[in-house]
Amino acid sequence: MAQLSRYRVLNAMLALREFTVDDLAHYSDVKENTVRTVLARDSHFVERDGNRARRRRGGQPILYRLRPAAEDELVSILRKLDAFGANLPPLAADQEDPVMLSLMAAEDILLRRLPQAHDTADRAGLIHVATADYESVQFLAAIDHGEATTHRRVVNLLLQLAQVEQEVLSAAPPDTDPSAPDWPAQAAEMLCHESAKKLEDVSRQWHHLLQSWQATRDTELLADLVRRVATCWFAPAILCSNRTPAEPPVTASQRTWRHYK
Repeated sequence: MAQLSRYRVLNAMLALREFTVDDLAHYSDVKENTVRTVLARDSHFVERDGNRARRRRGGQPILYRLRPAAEDELVSILRKLDAFGANLPPLAADQEDPVMLSLMAAEDILLRRLPQAHDTADRAGLIHVATADYESVQFLAAIDHGEATTHRRVVNLLLQLAQVEQEVLSAAPPDTDPSAPDWPAQAAEMLCHESAKKLEDVSRQWHHLLQSWQATRDTELLADLVRRVATCWFAPAILCSNRTPAEPPVTASQRTWRHYK
């Protein structure tokens, strides 16, 4: 079995967490017979999770789940493919790059799903999945990998922002409502020194990313990224970090007035 096919299937397992043979084949662009071979060879990574209903005839496909205890080992195996991955053969025109698929899966979580989650445990789970997606491929995308480099930088920025948000939310009272209008102001006041330093780094990454932005096939990515940062709890600290020391902080009323001028 080719190492490339195994890499793509293992990467799909890490990204999807729950899957059928068809799911893995579609995500990794590997034939179903090859997927079954990988599942048989690396069966210690997964456990059966019942059957998934299927409307058409032909029975119900087996639903597999990635074993929680197997995640670190799986990430380690993918990392060991560094030298191999750095010299992957070109993909056919109709094939999706597994690096791009994992990065885009992480972006979807961090840009769209995470902002809608208000429960601390739910947010932690989403961040965990996005982090695993990112860590499984960053050693490949860190190389000059064209468009994937932009996606890697986006995911890295979003992960750091999400971690700061999670630190503050975890320290908040149990009855805190992150959707409340006054929550962003409360969240800013709750920043500890370490979290504030992380937020400064997020801001530096943000401005550098905008200044060196390279177009991607996902034409909505930049707009989604701007929306995510501009509506996050710490938007003023991120967006206004380039003020000179002599310039006073911009108040909420001033920002509103400038917006409508």
